[in-house]
Amino acid sequence: MLAKHSIGVAIVLFWCVMNVLLVRRQFTAPPTPIALRATERISETIEEWWGVFYRGEKIGYANQIIEPKTQGYEIRDYSELRLRLLGTNQVALTKLRIDVDTEWALDKFDFELQSGDVSFKASGRFAPGRLEVETFSAGHRATRDIPLTQKPYLLAALKPFVATQQLEEKKDHYFSTFDPATLSQQTTKVVVEGREVIRVGERSEPALRVRQQFKGISVVSWLDGSGRTLKEESPAGLSMTRQSPAQARELGATRSVSLDLIARTSIPVAAPIANADEKSLLRARLSGFEPADFMLSAGRQQWREGVLEIRREPKSSVGAYSLPIEDKRFASFLQPTPFSQSDNPSLRSLAAKILGGEKDAAKAALLIKDWVYRNIAKQPTISIPNALEVLRTRKGDCNEHTVLFNALARAVGIPAKTVVGVVYLRGAFYYHAWAEVWLGAWVSLDPVFNQFPADVTHIKFLEGDIDRQIDILRLIGNLKIEVLEAS
Repeated sequence: MLAKHSIGVAIVLFWCVMNVLLVRRQFTAPPTPIALRATERISETIEEWWGVFYRGEKIGYANQIIEPKTQGYEIRDYSELRLRLLGTNQVALTKLRIDVDTEWALDKFDFELQSGDVSFKASGRFAPGRLEVETFSAGHRATRDIPLTQKPYLLAALKPFVATQQLEEKKDHYFSTFDPATLSQQTTKVVVEGREVIRVGERSEPALRVRQQFKGISVVSWLDGSGRTLKEESPAGLSMTRQSPAQARELGATRSVSLDLIARTSIPVAAPIANADEKSLLRARLSGFEPADFMLSAGRQQWREGVLEIRREPKSSVGAYSLPIEDKRFASFLQPTPFSQSDNPSLRSLAAKILGGEKDAAKAALLIKDWVYRNIAKQPTISIPNALEVLRTRKGDCNEHTVLFNALARAVGIPAKTVVGVVYLRGAFYYHAWAEVWLGAWVSLDPVFNQFPADVTHIKFLEGDIDRQIDILRLIGNLKIEVLEAS
């Protein structure tokens, strides 16, 4: 069974990011005629609604409320997305509540993603010199401090601050921001591009065009004379349009979007690859993206003049060492993370049980891969994947399989990391995530397809945790693959 690939999570995560971007567009300009100038403190509660669309078809709605307080503002975002993934209907709910000071800088936040029986929550509070963050998943609470020299901006509160600074048109402005969905810091560029008239429903509206760019992703918004969002477009075909509350919620309680996101984001090829899992060499011409933004020449992959060559690692080349690895160069690939809790007693105990005393690193990696493949049901899942939640539910797609494998591998001292790209299946390439483990060299391993090493149709573009994986959105709708040789 083909599991839902990383694009499913990326879309929801990007929606989380896109959701919090909405608030940034409030109060950017005074009433018509549209012009840039500083805004005054708001004194009344403001509420807005949007329909959310994927390639023109409605998949949900979003709501946002900004409420002034004595010493700042409270911002509440809510979204509901109805998605179809490989024939299954999924509903994803996101909630974000933040408190900001009078300068729109962060005091505290609460974030939640809920889909079926899968839930992820994160909260944070600014303290002098740090952001105190807590995460909650599968009954497990984890804390971490993120060093900061000053209060950060959440994306949801950046735009009102920018507006008070009389942002200059046609100029790049950079801001340090924090994303509660991925618990990561980033730099956001804001550019006011100019004025134009756009169509919203049955009306033509004068609008201010604003572009936000972060992590290589570009989001364009059109604001009315009061600074409210009329329309927004983002990569991968996601968009939203201002609607009345009744119109926004018009998607019926039992209806799910008819299009299948996995099928719609696949990359078809002209000729099928027979027995792809048996090939040792793949040569393919890739186009439609900026190669410098991705990791195309690494390990078994070589990129030359638009052609990618992948040679499958022979099993005979897999090195061995006794666990745990002692080489300090790999410390970062052994550490626990908020989503891969390799230091958790439950995961450590399970990993030890799976190994049964095995100390050979290559054999141990194989044992863990086999256990994850046999014990985790292959089901499309919308979540921010984390190992403890996967262990609790015993189900998931490639992201869930990979994050659990990596946590178990790290728990016994095998350096492991997540890689993201595409994989071939039945006439097309699909977005996918799998693992790499250090065995004298980085070796690919796929706990969903039960492959070690992974076959050559696994084309790697990125590596890293969930905050890095969202970058795959730059490929969706743009990537083209021409298979030149598969042997």
